[in-house]
Amino acid sequence: MFNSLRGRSSPTAHTAEDASTNKDKGESEDDSIGVESIDQYTRLLGVNMYNFEFFVLCEILQPGTLGQISRKEFVNGWKNQTRSPGVPLEPSMDEHKKFIRSRIQQLPRDPVLFKKVYRQTFMSGKESHQKAIPKEVAITFWDELFSPTLRPWKTAKVDWLDAWERYLADNWKRSVNKDMWNQTLEFAIKTMEDETLSFWTENQAWPGVIDDFVVWCREEGVVASPKKNADGMEVDE
Repeated sequence: MFNSLRGRSSPTAHTAEDASTNKDKGESEDDSIGVESIDQYTRLLGVNMYNFEFFVLCEILQPGTLGQISRKEFVNGWKNQTRSPGVPLEPSMDEHKKFIRSRIQQLPRDPVLFKKVYRQTFMSGKESHQKAIPKEVAITFWDELFSPTLRPWKTAKVDWLDAWERYLADNWKRSVNKDMWNQTLEFAIKTMEDETLSFWTENQAWPGVIDDFVVWCREEGVVASPKKNADGMEVDE
């Protein structure tokens, strides 16, 4: 399957000289398929390449860069999957289609799987050798992962995803690194448990952007500011 996909991948096609060398020496582990072939492959799998379903495939294959899957990632990714504990997944398209469809259906109700998919999305979405992704790309990914049909970041009184993106639009001019990406999910989980933000304190190890977001939420009335006693200390209401 990998070889047939690679042969149709124009974005990562090698020169005739490279192809001849590969033929003599055998294909190396660094051979890869690009965007066109990935699109073809996702169609065969019945996976939508343009929404969160593609992130589920990325969690299986764990590509380390945007728009490219290496032979090693492809082979090892599927080899590491099991139908049940101790029972390897058979290397057939039908088995792969069933497996990934079950993962997609499992995603909204499985927080452990969601965290794995969420974290891998950052790794798969960055350019090679880059340590961050553009803010606009991160927002697109958040829109998919926190969509109403998947795992909405929204509580009874606050649409957190909307607030977060409004804050970033006006106040964050930089890219999004791995720590910011991962800690955003941890913060989201906390807000879903406590929409008042009473869990947050200045002494915790949140990224500065999240600290500033909490201050912004209180200033903008997204959440109520905590009451203070005569000494200026915050008190529970």
